[in-house]
Amino acid sequence: MAYRQISLQDVPAAHPVSAFSEFWRSAAAGASLVPWSAFDPVEHARILPWILLLKRDGGADPAVSQSWRYAVCGSGCIRLFGRNSQGKTFGDGLPPDALAERQAEIDQLVAGSGPLYSHTHVPIEGRDFVQVIRGAFPFTANGPVTDCVLFVIAREGERLPEGQVRRDLQAIGAEGLAQRG
Repeated sequence: MAYRQISLQDVPAAHPVSAFSEFWRSAAAGASLVPWSAFDPVEHARILPWILLLKRDGGADPAVSQSWRYAVCGSGCIRLFGRNSQGKTFGDGLPPDALAERQAEIDQLVAGSGPLYSHTHVPIEGRDFVQVIRGAFPFTANGPVTDCVLFVIAREGERLPEGQVRRDLQAIGAEGLAQRG
């Protein structure tokens, strides 16, 4: 299956992408990106295996793929991809067509069109039979520009344990977000 953008309604409710989207939308409060300080990994422990964090090198052009580096690659992503991308340049090891699709996605996020959701295969030779649902969530660490993108990437059939989504949302409720300012 080729890469295709989907809507949040196409993501199953108990999928890790859907669960993280609830947090992101609440934290964004209608804005197009979320301050990095709003993200507390402890509150998202069940999602961490499926996280791939991309950070832009300070002052670099976001339209250039070499401007971005993988800062974190969760254990679930390592299993999906068959390798650990942490510390590598964005797109390292991706086929040119997949890199172009992912760069276009980042361009959309930088332009304020986020979060984005997609359904695709893992674009790595020998892993391309694995179908995934992806969420791309823009964050800012320094001002009103997207300089971090947190991807949640999990097999299309992955689900959080029954009731976990509700407990996670209660744990990060509006009170928790308000306390962070």
